Order: sequence, then structure tokens, then C-alpha cells
Amino acid sequence: MKKPILHVFLISHYCEKARWALDLCGVDYHVNLLSPLAHAKTAKQIGAKSSALPILQTSSGIIQGSAAIIEWANSQAPENDRPGLLITPESLAIEKRLDDVLGIHVRRWFYSESLIDCPKIVKPVFAVGSGLIGRVMLSLAWPKVVATMIKRMDLGADQEIESREIVAAELDWLDSLLANGSGNLVGDSLSNADITAASLIAPMFGPSQHPASNVVSLPPRVDVTASEWRSRVFAQWLMGLYRDNR
Repeated sequence: MKKPILHVFLISHYCEKARWALDLCGVDYHVNLLSPLAHAKTAKQIGAKSSALPILQTSSGIIQGSAAIIEWANSQAPENDRPGLLITPESLAIEKRLDDVLGIHVRRWFYSESLIDCPKIVKPVFAVGSGLIGRVMLSLAWPKVVATMIKRMDLGADQEIESREIVAAELDWLDSLLANGSGNLVGDSLSNADITAASLIAPMFGPSQHPASNVVSLPPRVDVTASEWRSRVFAQWLMGLYRDNR
């Protein structure tokens, strides 16, 4: 079978979730790093239904979205002599909540500060893997890229505060789930819920095993809060999960 291609943004936490699942399940794939300018063109060229990343291009078709990619990766695990991930109705429910709440508000919190107050933090990350022509095009289109992201993600000062509070509440919930003593959010083995929770907020805590750990910097206000949160139960669990499983 032709090697699958995973189309991603380097900085995207949903893309990290898909990459982690593929790696855990022993899938041999190629990573195609895209910039916000190039991703829509690529998605159209390969026949994806939308431009939302991650997109996994396989010999049998297009798989779009991190949750769907996890399920596909897990189905490949037995062929690769890997145990795969625990996936249950409970872990799927947790994954959906994390995708719909934590992931959205981590993103809005981060970009409400970085894109509006210090865009120089994210522009170089978006350009990684773009090549010379891609970097030039991104620079030329940068004002439009920023304006589009601000509008689509509903970014702003009030939104930054709101999303930070929502993320804090979600971490309280995750702390409570970890009180089960098993070392996992669900059951006694690594699940889709575990890697979803860790992936979606990992950039805030900077585990060295993260693919973007050397290129992503936190904007100042986010960095202060992340530093305050590094001693909490979930943050310590996340760092251990990355150390042992990523």
C-alpha cells in the first residue's frame, strides 16, 4: 500500500493528536507541513470535503479530522503488532467534549493574544516547511491571513479572558477524572481520551517530545498562566504521558 500522507499545520494541537495516534499504532506515513495559505489549495487538490486539518490521504480515500484519524489508525494497529488504543463509549464521549470545548478554547485563548498582540510569535511557525516561495507568499498575504483567523476564531481581549476561564474549568474536570488512581482518564490502558487531552493543551506546557516544541513560543500572558498551572495534577500527568508514550 502507498504510504499515507498526513496534511497538517505544525502548530495545530488537533494535528498533533492525529500524529500521535498514527505513531502509537505503528503506521508508516509521510507528514506534509502546510501554511494557512497553502492548506485550502491542497485540500481541494486531493478532494477533501473541507480545508480543515488534519487530513489523512490514504490509498483507499481521504480521512478528515483527528477523531476519525484516530479510529482509522487504531484499526491498523493489529497489522503493525501494536496494542493500539482503548476506545470505549466513555472515552469517545470524553474525546468529543475535549475536541468541542478544551481544544476550541485553548486555540482561541492562545491566538487572541498571539495574533493580535504579538503575531511575530506565530508567523515563523506557520512558515515551517513552506519553502522559499511559500514563505514569500505567506509574507505577502500575512495581513489577510491574520484578519481571516481573527474573524473565524472570534478572537479578542474579552474572548481571551473567557477562553482562559473555560480552559481552567476543563482542567479542573480532567484533574477530577485522574483522581481514579489508574493513571489514565478511562480504564487501565492508554485511550483516545488520554492522547486527546494531552495533545490539545500540550503547547501550554512544552513537553520536549512534542513535534513543535523547539519552534512554538507562548505569548506573555498565556505563558504566565501556563507557568502557574505546571504544578497541577493534569500538567504533571501530561508531561509523564509525553515522556513515556510519545
